[in-house]
Amino acid sequence: MIFQASFYKSKKLLLIEDCEPVRASIKGMLQQIGFDDITAVADAMQAISPAKRHSFDFILADFNLGDGKDALQLFNELSALGAIKTACCFVLMSTEPQRLPVFGVLQGTPDHFVLKPFSYVELEKRLAKAWQNRTALRKVYQAIKQTDLANALLELDEAIKAGSANALQALRLKGELLLAQGEYNAAAQLYSKIQQQRDFSWARLGAAVTMVKLQQWADAEQALLQLAEQDDIRPEAVEWLARCYLLQADLVKAQEQLTELLKLQPTHIAAHYALADVLQLNGQQEDSSRYLQKLIQQFRFSAFDAPECYLQLSRLLLEQAQHAELGAFPAALKKSSEALASMPQKLTTDVIEPELAVLRARISLLQGNVADAKQQLNLIAVATKPVHVAAEQDKARLAFALGDTKQAEAHLAVLKSTDFAADDLSGCCQRLLAKQALVRETELRAQLRDLNQAGMDAAQKGNVKVALVKLRQAFLLMPCNAGLALNLLQVLSQLPAHKALLPLAKAVLSALENTSVTSANQQRLAQLLPQLPELYVD
Repeated sequence: MIFQASFYKSKKLLLIEDCEPVRASIKGMLQQIGFDDITAVADAMQAISPAKRHSFDFILADFNLGDGKDALQLFNELSALGAIKTACCFVLMSTEPQRLPVFGVLQGTPDHFVLKPFSYVELEKRLAKAWQNRTALRKVYQAIKQTDLANALLELDEAIKAGSANALQALRLKGELLLAQGEYNAAAQLYSKIQQQRDFSWARLGAAVTMVKLQQWADAEQALLQLAEQDDIRPEAVEWLARCYLLQADLVKAQEQLTELLKLQPTHIAAHYALADVLQLNGQQEDSSRYLQKLIQQFRFSAFDAPECYLQLSRLLLEQAQHAELGAFPAALKKSSEALASMPQKLTTDVIEPELAVLRARISLLQGNVADAKQQLNLIAVATKPVHVAAEQDKARLAFALGDTKQAEAHLAVLKSTDFAADDLSGCCQRLLAKQALVRETELRAQLRDLNQAGMDAAQKGNVKVALVKLRQAFLLMPCNAGLALNLLQVLSQLPAHKALLPLAKAVLSALENTSVTSANQQRLAQLLPQLPELYVD
């Protein structure tokens, strides 16, 4: 043994293995090595709670954990939760050789890999090697955790100069640290120097990423396309290609690469969400909503189930309802409400609840519940930056619909001033969605004016049915605009009473009742009410 049994006796280990007999066998090996403090669980979901509660020194996980997240996805989630301490060693097990991530060492990658079946001697070698590697660069990892990147670079230079067994890992970390600090030219020089000595896949990918950062689009695309032909690096290269195209707003090529990436990694949730966003950015709202429905069906109640799917689906269905004809409107609006209601309760967290409340208020407003929507608007504070573009746009749309244009503009100003600096798939899409949102909100105001004018022009010419269509579309965009609501009420008074028009008439009257009305508009309302069919005012 490399370390004495007494060394392992003082360490805590988390074992994750879905097969009970294998789990028992490995636990026996760990006890033979010297571990006493062993927590053994069957899957990724069971691992999260103890990982958050305890400070483990080792995490030993089978790569394929059955249904749900694999070990790499678990590692990423635990890292995001801060549940893996700096000195912790994360070791993967599998019956087949698994490719560890080539890039992203700075963000954290598993420390080692062990191929099944193995003896307790082989397992101890892997665990000891992982510990030695982690310990050798412990000052670097500590500095990175403290975001002291300058000191981390100094420590890495010392390790590289020493020419130790960890020099290669130090070079990988240095390249990514230079990129993280924005020192792209220095990173390019480092990767070029490494490739002159030996052709490492991680160095080639690092060089390509540097080209993306430097916006050398043609060179980056060529390099990544070549890397995408290599089996050991293909998924990462394809993902960076998608990012490269998103950064250039080339949505067609981005969609192609995201589709290819999901063939390679079907449970890459960030890629699924990015593809849904790209469909929306391309104006394919119905395709995007169908894709989100497919994701919900595929991942519902699984480890990949997430609130974003339900929220975004509801938003898209709400937008479709606003463009639906009068007869189809109630059913279309109901679909939007049902999408929210179908979200499992476990996904409704304190972070998600405010987004849910605003979206429910938007739906409720179109159902004629103006008072409820206004109450929700009073609870909304203008943040310094958006948690999510669509959530901020929801707030702006709600405020605008309720006639509070000042608050609506404040929410749009947040979108305009936020720098979506992240160049991961989500960050790239958020940047594009924010730009699109600002354009669409400007178009919305122009559309409202045009619809109102077209409606009144049609009414003056006696085309009452055309006027109804135009003014109704405008009303759905801004129900609490008194002048607009009165124009629609005027047209309703000129049409024969019809049960199909009753919900619309009730919504208009509710909006006027809950909206500040000038004395002139009050006089106009008083004149119109007697002209309305009794069906609407009863």
